[in-house]
Amino acid sequence: MGVLLIPILFILLNNKDRGKLAADNVVFRDKLSDYGLFKGKIADLVPNDQGVSYELASALFTDYADKKRVIFLPKGKKIVASDDGLPDFPDGTIIAKSFFYPKKDTVQASTFVLLETRLLINKGGQWNAATYQWNSTQDEAFLLADSAVVPVSFLDNKGVKRQTNYIIPSRTDCIACHRQGDRMLPIGPKVKNLNRVVLRDRDTIQQLAYLKDKGIIDIPLLRQLTSLPSYDDLSQSTEHRARAYLEVNCAHCHNPKGTAYMTMLDLRFESPINETGIWLKQAKIIGRMSVLGEMHMPQKGTTILHEEGVVLIKDYLKSLK
Repeated sequence: MGVLLIPILFILLNNKDRGKLAADNVVFRDKLSDYGLFKGKIADLVPNDQGVSYELASALFTDYADKKRVIFLPKGKKIVASDDGLPDFPDGTIIAKSFFYPKKDTVQASTFVLLETRLLINKGGQWNAATYQWNSTQDEAFLLADSAVVPVSFLDNKGVKRQTNYIIPSRTDCIACHRQGDRMLPIGPKVKNLNRVVLRDRDTIQQLAYLKDKGIIDIPLLRQLTSLPSYDDLSQSTEHRARAYLEVNCAHCHNPKGTAYMTMLDLRFESPINETGIWLKQAKIIGRMSVLGEMHMPQKGTTILHEEGVVLIKDYLKSLK
């Protein structure tokens, strides 16, 4: 009986601090253009003067879609960071992430087809989420009340032609991943995931140093910060690549405050291996990653197996002692 009661007690103790998530405290506009986030032709995704593009060391896999990420800060405000976790964003911050597939034809060397733009808006310390679907003429994106399905055909990173019914998430889907306890929080732009080299003004520079020089972020000495590896970087160890992959694709739910806390898996990069539950549940981890449908993990945002990711996690699990 004691063994049976342990998981129940664990869930009850962790659930006592998981209050009801607050409703949106912003009214989302009907059209993406209503925000004035991008200048010129909106589909070119050129940020306005308050926006700054950023890149992640390891990014969430979403059916091989490419992404454009931009943070828009209120004039005169900065992001404040004290460690390698999620920094503090000023009130009024908007984070926009646009999803697209490259499209090649004989008329134009390289173009892309936009599918969706997701917005996170910080108001009064509360984050709000919404998704906007791009129209067929690629001159506007409209607010979605529910999820949407878009048939797409594209070439993956190996040049293989693929087809799928791409799913644009609803607000409920967004909450499922972004919820931490009784709050919604951004997932990707943690300091350790921003701590990478990028190309800016035809030169390579450490991204955090670039953002600091531009007055975007207030951050301590860069040498004291850790960096999340890129799971595509073959020069990194299999362990570090796999843990980075689990961090960005799974840990937003599988952590003590995430929506999948009851699984007793803690897949955060910084968690010691003996506290993650990976060894005990390795068969379930790879099993859920290797199937499609209702049992697939991650549950949201994918309709295609990430073959390279599955191989990476399999290799990592085989290496565990």
